[in-house]
Amino acid sequence: MRLGLRGRHDWLLLIGFTAVLLIFGRSLQDRLQVTGEIARLYGAPLAALFILTIMFVFHQTAKRREATMEAAAAALEAAASRARTVELESLMRFGHALARSLSTETLKETIWQHLPALASGTPVWVVLRTETGWERLTDVGAMRWDAGTVERAADTVVQAHATDIPSADGIEHDGHVCFPMLSGRQIIGILGICLDKCTLEVRRRLSAAAALLTVAVHNAQKFSEVRDHGMRDGLTGCYNRTHTLDILQAEAARARRTNGPLSVVMFDVDKFKSINDQHGHGGGDAVLAAIGKRLRELLRKSDIRCRYGGDEFLLVLPETGSEGAARVGEWVRGEIERLPISLADQQVAITASVGVATAQSVLESVESLIDRADRALYQAKAAGRNCVRAAGSSSRSNLRQDGSLHSFPASAIRAKTTS
Repeated sequence: MRLGLRGRHDWLLLIGFTAVLLIFGRSLQDRLQVTGEIARLYGAPLAALFILTIMFVFHQTAKRREATMEAAAAALEAAASRARTVELESLMRFGHALARSLSTETLKETIWQHLPALASGTPVWVVLRTETGWERLTDVGAMRWDAGTVERAADTVVQAHATDIPSADGIEHDGHVCFPMLSGRQIIGILGICLDKCTLEVRRRLSAAAALLTVAVHNAQKFSEVRDHGMRDGLTGCYNRTHTLDILQAEAARARRTNGPLSVVMFDVDKFKSINDQHGHGGGDAVLAAIGKRLRELLRKSDIRCRYGGDEFLLVLPETGSEGAARVGEWVRGEIERLPISLADQQVAITASVGVATAQSVLESVESLIDRADRALYQAKAAGRNCVRAAGSSSRSNLRQDGSLHSFPASAIRAKTTS
């Protein structure tokens, strides 16, 4: 058996050997020279051998214990290394999936598939910052967290970020650990998890996940901007004519499948040419931009806003019958009439004529539906402008012309919703 004197316990064995040689060296020499004195010297070498044996056993036991501890430490290190590898693989899969997510809907799907595993099964929430507040990417229906709960936590994080540098371990608030998603110095979203179930390992993973989400959200927003640039009118923010016709074809096909209603509203600005003549094309552009902004504020997300051409606008109203469409047309007319517009320090009053048409059957074409709305618009102009006409109706709209929203039942006002 080969012995090495390299361990931290080997010095004991070395001292033992040295002591035996120093103490009993003369006796060992006498044993070799005078064999007759073996009996007299027998006791001393035996004692030395006994001491040496004990020290050898102790040495081997210590080395075995040290080897066992080193093996256990190596096993723990290997387990930790495997865990880190699994963690990195999970984050890489999450990152690759996010790289393919170029819309809010695909981001929601990716988060639903990957984020629970990174959080070790603990419920997490993600919100994105918008112009009007926060948009949930998880728990959209507020089944786990009541409406406003995580949004208030996100608001607190934004306020804290104004004065403090966020920690890599997250910001604790009201039972949540929040991880800001920073694009430059701006918070574009928050990832959060319940504090009582969040370990340090989970915090580390979610901090990395928040960084990956930040890049994905930024890319999705840029992609949306580029896509919308080709689909929207830059002046009003409404969809352009080509894209709206594609949407209307899809909505018409859906109405045929579900046998649901579909309506359109077409309107233009009364005497728009005189506005351009008096205030120049810059004044006319200001009027159109103000109308586009107001439509964006008031209509539902499901309603399609389109600048159809010049000062003419088209609204596509899915799942809306003739009465609802007439109310929307009157609502739009009233809002435009009250729209405050100042051109060259002069208040300008504008009005609009509105035509409304509802698909008469599932077989009616998109072209026919738009044509009927256009003819209804010209009926409104022929009736004196600043009024609403429905296709197929020869009588003046019985809706009030003062534009008062309070003149309608609450159920008739189709305010902008998040649905």
